[in-house]
Amino acid sequence: MNAQNAKLTQDTLFGTSQKTGLEYVLKVDPDRLLSTSYSAMGQKPKAAPYGGWEAPVYGGWQDRTLRGHSLGHYLSALSGFYSATGSTEAKEKLDYTVSEIKKLQRKDGFFDAIPSTPFDQVFTGNFTANRFDLNGWWVPWYAIHKIYAGLIDAYTLGQNKDALEIVTKMSDWAVKGLKNLSDEQFQLILTCEHGGMCKAMADMYEITGNKEYLALAERFVHQEIVKPLIKQVDKLQGYHANTQMPKIIGLAKLYELTGKAEYRTACEFFFKTVTENRSYAIGGNSKGEHFGLQFDEPLERDTCETCNTYNMLELTEHLFAWNKTSYYADYYETALYNHILASQDPDSGAKTYFIGMLPGFFKIYGDFNNAWWCCTGTGMENPERYGRFIAKDYENTIYINLFIPCTFETDDGWKIQISGNFPYEQKTTIKVLSEGKNKKTLKIRSPKWIEKNKTEDGYITLSSDLKNSDTFEYELPMKLNTRRTRDRSGNFSIFYGPVLLAADLGTKGMPYDIVENQLCYMTQPGVKISVITADPLEPSKWIDLKDNSKLIFETKSEASEKNVSYTLKPFYAIHHTRYSTYFNTGTGKEDLRANKYADITTDFIEPGRQQSEVEHHGKYSETEMGYIPEVDRNYRQITGKEGSITYRIKFDAKSPKLVLSFWGKDKGSITINADSKEISTIKLNGDKGNELYDVEILMPEDLIQAKAKKKTTAAFNVILNCKEECSLKLCEIRAVK
Repeated sequence: MNAQNAKLTQDTLFGTSQKTGLEYVLKVDPDRLLSTSYSAMGQKPKAAPYGGWEAPVYGGWQDRTLRGHSLGHYLSALSGFYSATGSTEAKEKLDYTVSEIKKLQRKDGFFDAIPSTPFDQVFTGNFTANRFDLNGWWVPWYAIHKIYAGLIDAYTLGQNKDALEIVTKMSDWAVKGLKNLSDEQFQLILTCEHGGMCKAMADMYEITGNKEYLALAERFVHQEIVKPLIKQVDKLQGYHANTQMPKIIGLAKLYELTGKAEYRTACEFFFKTVTENRSYAIGGNSKGEHFGLQFDEPLERDTCETCNTYNMLELTEHLFAWNKTSYYADYYETALYNHILASQDPDSGAKTYFIGMLPGFFKIYGDFNNAWWCCTGTGMENPERYGRFIAKDYENTIYINLFIPCTFETDDGWKIQISGNFPYEQKTTIKVLSEGKNKKTLKIRSPKWIEKNKTEDGYITLSSDLKNSDTFEYELPMKLNTRRTRDRSGNFSIFYGPVLLAADLGTKGMPYDIVENQLCYMTQPGVKISVITADPLEPSKWIDLKDNSKLIFETKSEASEKNVSYTLKPFYAIHHTRYSTYFNTGTGKEDLRANKYADITTDFIEPGRQQSEVEHHGKYSETEMGYIPEVDRNYRQITGKEGSITYRIKFDAKSPKLVLSFWGKDKGSITINADSKEISTIKLNGDKGNELYDVEILMPEDLIQAKAKKKTTAAFNVILNCKEECSLKLCEIRAVK
């Protein structure tokens, strides 16, 4: 658990972004982040809390908040920035925050931003759990894990000894509370998203040597997910993506501590199937936060949750330490440049949640005061992590993985400078500034986008006996290349070396893009782009470089069906404008269905998917969630005759329609109510095929007008109740006009 040892060069691409990220974190008021912890621990807050997921009440319910998760990320970010930049202000804010936590911590070790109620119930052994709910609370172990991780970072990176004392007491509280649960009960806990508790306990064992923490870490291994991975079987389809990634990072840490080969097998297989079979051009993954079909790349608004890539990069660091091949570093470069760097607004430092792949869409950033999303938390950390993987020293071999200007120091005293202006300059220079104690070999990655210098591990040896003042210049010739989508639909993306290029489509019709609710524009249409008729395999014939200093390109008008010329820029430089990272959209069945609803949808819900349900104030009685592989949809289904499903849905006041989408093979019936008024009954006989079947209902005009009054929209609680046989799987709900 070493401190970061690469210091970025200022006024460079990543150095400037890191500075913006630090400024953002330093603006955060620790007293506001601590506010709900004061309340939870029975004390009077010093300041009002932030809003959104950190508010005392969110979506109408106290137990539907993620209070405390941002506090943990904040601790990690301050610690990381202090380690990466030496910021004294970051250190001062870190020490202050830890000191306040120390004052608030209960004698039994508990500390959080919510009461201990859900944990106390778990400790009795009599509790309820589903994917995102534990005893009626929204993923409490997930939120408290962030505090564990933040305190561990405060100790290891931030050099705060009190943080270790606090997190040790918290760990002892967890050990004591969970020790009497059976293995079956413990696995039931893990049904609910629990973040990286496995990793936190493994870290605590590494720091303290207390074997109780290692034993607890292994109990936090979720067998439902890990067992198939050990057998190298991909059963990820339908699962919430970011729930799984911290579990695998914890497993990676356990392999390093225990040497159990099955843990390594599971981690390596997970990485391979996610990066090769389930990822987009930017290196991100998931749609609607969930894993879909293998090789599928649906171009939608809610793709590529930024948290996922944050976690995938951390997993990559572990796997590279075991394997030391460019296979891992190539992925890291793709995801770092094209997702992580692209996810921060260079002006305000605001963070993205999803990065939509829908052609003609735009990035959506979080409001500073009220958008305390999970990706706001990881977004605070991302810039301080830029230097973590640039160079690594393993077994007296220094690996240059990335070509980011910095100064890198080894634990035994070697100091190496990486300079240049990559990717604007097609070379990098490595110079030894000072010699360390042990003899070193220096290797540099030969990226997958360079055709020459291919070796077995993907690295070129620059020196097998490094000396002081040695200087090496390494050429990085870049050219245009394309990446075809994994679903072979005809969609493709354009790269210049490792840099993803996106078409800048302007701001026409764009709403304000810094918001409180990350789902607020999920019904906004994109901008249609012309099909590319030129050969995607020979991009240099129809794309010209116009500005080398900014990597701005232009497509030839004759290359498109409608004779349109597009300006292409690095995706990390695309902000506050519409864009397209994909071209030549296919016309498969899913595309046709999406196009049908694209411009007429006023509200959209995906039952069984966490954020979609939370944002629409979901309430349920006698229901279950699941996943239908045949149609790649999650669902929520009423299971009892007293069961019900309720969502808050917004309709267009002039032409209000409700579209409910079910699996065509379902049999059963349900009633639909708007508030307390019954408006329709749906009965299906299971004869609609192995696909989604849409049922359209016209909302009563008198009901809409009474609600809308002079507004253009009307919001209702739409309630579905059981009618006779309750076996209909509700997959999608749309309000359309």
